[in-house]
Amino acid sequence: MVQKRNLSIQKITAAAKQIVNESGAESLRFSQVAEALGVRPQAMYAYFPDKEQLKVALIVDYLDEVTGKIEKQLVGVSGEQALTLFCEQLHQLLLAQPEMTRLAFGGIDYSHQEVAFEHLHELISLLERLIEPFTSSQTQMLNEARLFRALVFGYVQNELWGLFQLSKVPAQESFDAALSQVISNLTA
Repeated sequence: MVQKRNLSIQKITAAAKQIVNESGAESLRFSQVAEALGVRPQAMYAYFPDKEQLKVALIVDYLDEVTGKIEKQLVGVSGEQALTLFCEQLHQLLLAQPEMTRLAFGGIDYSHQEVAFEHLHELISLLERLIEPFTSSQTQMLNEARLFRALVFGYVQNELWGLFQLSKVPAQESFDAALSQVISNLTA
């Protein structure tokens, strides 16, 4: 049980993240988080004015976690290998926490959440820096980055929806083949 004076943004977001991972973002309620922490729901308003801001904090934390893990894996890696590693890691990390992924990429409108967009942009910028050496213009780099994002997010979305379950080709095998093809087209 957390006493009100020991309550923090980190404790609230950790409890909320556990609830989202177990039950989905649609079930997230201040009362539920407060109960998990052993405090009154009103105590949380000092940290988050509403549930939307709590969701934004969860998304920011999740995006930072994903970006940080990928950056760690990329240390000392470059070129095609870095692009492959980025996409494979992003794919795996998004599938590892499906409810947080659903929240982060379907739970808010980034055009109205500047803070969350800034953290999403850090992940996107990392991909763009990996692609840039293979492109001759800013437009080409942006188009290629969008293609890579569409590939990863498209596969993740289809896997989360269960659309590959009855396929004769395993989803991972299909993802690997598509990723290889996109990288070959970029680096050729």
